Amino acid sequence: MITTDLRKKKHSIDELLALARSAPLIIYDKDGKNYVLKETDEFEKEVKELGSSERFMKFLKERSKEKGTIPISSITKKLGI
Repeated sequence: MITTDLRKKKHSIDELLALARSAPLIIYDKDGKNYVLKETDEFEKEVKELGSSERFMKFLKERSKEKGTIPISSITKKLGI
């Protein structure tokens, strides 16, 4: 993690974003409060989107009600393997 204190040195938003590209960045503001700036990845975005999707949550609820499993031997027998 990188730390920068805006009380000691001013940075533009572009500079802060450039720093956050290489590692999560802890930023101390002029009042000493701290913030974390980090690049998100597609997986994090997808998790957030799916977590708020009523349709997806309904799908998961229905899937969780499914009972039992199918043994691999049963599948290979049906396929003639």
